[in-house]
Amino acid sequence: MVVGTPVGSVLILSKLLLISQAVGAALRGRGIDAEAASWAPGVQRAVHELTESDIVILFDDLEGRDAVMATQSLVTQSSARFLVLTHRPEGAAWGAMLASGAAAVMNNESSLAEVVSALMLVRSGSSPFTEVRRSRLVREWFRWLAEDDALRERIADLSPREREVLGLLAAGSRVGDIVEGLGVAETTVRSHIRSIRRKLDVGSQLAAVAVVHRLGLPDTEVAPEPRDRRGGAPLPPSPRRPEA
Repeated sequence: MVVGTPVGSVLILSKLLLISQAVGAALRGRGIDAEAASWAPGVQRAVHELTESDIVILFDDLEGRDAVMATQSLVTQSSARFLVLTHRPEGAAWGAMLASGAAAVMNNESSLAEVVSALMLVRSGSSPFTEVRRSRLVREWFRWLAEDDALRERIADLSPREREVLGLLAAGSRVGDIVEGLGVAETTVRSHIRSIRRKLDVGSQLAAVAVVHRLGLPDTEVAPEPRDRRGGAPLPPSPRRPEA
């Protein structure tokens, strides 16, 4: 252990209390005094009570930009050191945690022995991450964030009708369905799709839809729920073909 590094508490934090309790029990079985916490009280404690000598083992899906940034906010507001476990593969989301000050990130399928080993390193004031690996992941996060911002700006440049068409495509509607539902000519819809591709700087209709899914935007955020011109009911998506 690094001389002068105090040994504080270990708080296990997950939105699923059973996970916190199971991991806490497993760590106590290894002689580590770990406490499980339910989500809201645990977050409050992490932010307002824990100190730099304490460690939070945080389980988080890190699904989507908003979720990642919410977790970043938690890490930066707390004085504790964070060991984050997630199902996300090593990449930009890991870099986001490291950029916000987390000591380490691990796959949540890591063995108990691996978690204990990482915890001991964090407790000693060290990290299982080399500086090269940490820097690479942080750069990957900021590169992803810049690309994400650029895509959001391109989405914002679409006209209301283009956003509507893109939302329908992202919801699974085919061109014919959009023509019928919006009561416009097929050439008009295809013109909108060409404009969407140009503004998003993508090479295909599929790539345009992929932008929506990459940003994690609900279809209704891209465009208001379209109405069937014939009866006023929401326009349904086309049935999807079974996957091969």
